[in-house]
Amino acid sequence: MRLCTALSALTIVVLAPLAYAQDSVAAPAAWSVANRIVLRLHATVGTMTPQQRVEELESRLTELLSTVERPIGIADIELVTTGNTVSIEVCGSLLVTVLPGDARPNRSTAEGLGRQWTSNLRKTIPLLSPRVNKGGA
Repeated sequence: MRLCTALSALTIVVLAPLAYAQDSVAAPAAWSVANRIVLRLHATVGTMTPQQRVEELESRLTELLSTVERPIGIADIELVTTGNTVSIEVCGSLLVTVLPGDARPNRSTAEGLGRQWTSNLRKTIPLLSPRVNKGGA
C-alpha cells in the first residue's frame, strides 16, 4: 500500500511539470495580415510549435509569391483531403496542413476548419499577389 501511495505521489510530481510545459510550449499562434487574423494554429507537430508552423507558412507563402509569375486567384487556393490528411495548397504547393488539434478548440473537424481557413485565405492571398500594371506608370 505504501508503495502504491509513493508511486502515485511520484507520478503527480513527475507528470504535473510535463503537463504545464506542454501547455506553455504549445501556445496558439496566429497568422495575420494587416492586423487581421487569417488563421490561428493550435497544434504542435512533432517538435514544431504552432509559432514555428506559422513561420513555415510565411516562408512557403513568400516563396510562392516570389516564384509564381501571375496573379494568384481564388481558384488557385484549394482544400485537399488525402486519406485523413487535410491541407491547403496554393498553385499546387502545400501551404498549411489542418490538424485535428487546430480544429478542436474551434469545436470543429479538420475538414470543417480547413474550409474556413480556405475561405479566409481566398480573401487574403490574392490581395498579396503581385499584379500586372496594364495602365502604365
